[in-house]
Amino acid sequence: MTDDADGRITEAGYEQLAADADGLERWESPWADSHYQRHYVWPAVRPLLPEVDGRTVLDAGCGVGHYAAWFAERGASVVGVDASTEALEAARERCGDEVTFHRGDLTERLEFAADGSVDLVFSNLVLDHVEEWRPVFSEFERVLRPDGILVFSTVHPLRRYLNHREDLESYYETEGYVVEWGSTDARIESYYRPVGEVVNALAESGFAVSEFREARPQEEYEAHQPDRYEQAMSRPDTLCVRARPV
Repeated sequence: MTDDADGRITEAGYEQLAADADGLERWESPWADSHYQRHYVWPAVRPLLPEVDGRTVLDAGCGVGHYAAWFAERGASVVGVDASTEALEAARERCGDEVTFHRGDLTERLEFAADGSVDLVFSNLVLDHVEEWRPVFSEFERVLRPDGILVFSTVHPLRRYLNHREDLESYYETEGYVVEWGSTDARIESYYRPVGEVVNALAESGFAVSEFREARPQEEYEAHQPDRYEQAMSRPDTLCVRARPV
């Protein structure tokens, strides 16, 4: 995460969201306790996960530690990595000694993780903030055991294309854009990419897709965010993927 000349300060925005985690309304929170994640994303991601008792899990982009805690409670040995010092502080408070956390950039080598040391890499709504996925997936492939599993979720390419197609130069190109987050003044850079780029980045990094889910919201989501629920029932918002090294 870096600053750019236009003031798109993703890292600063992310630190702000982490620092304000307990004060954010559930409709605007980026964390696992939000309405969006609890009643929309997680119900689609959860069935993709293997049994984790006795397994080693890498939570890549662990944020404030909700999912790291979930894995640890189910018997996994969990390692979390995130770029935000604020998020990691909150994650350590949440998980105590049950989880090991590291500060790191997913686009760089994860020095704390040995080759073939991880059973599951989990990355939830993180990769849409990364421009180039191949270095990230290549690193995930390195740390996974041969029979390991990658599970991740990301913003569905069609969400940006259908909602903001007038802002895109081309469906076929990866393009950056800035999200002004909820009622905060946090600014986070995200990236639109076509569906083909999702699949090709995995294939070129040594993965085969075993399941591809387009999340559909649960009925509980309608009670909290009816407008977004209605839209999500008519067009995909979130993409969830399970893949294996080949």
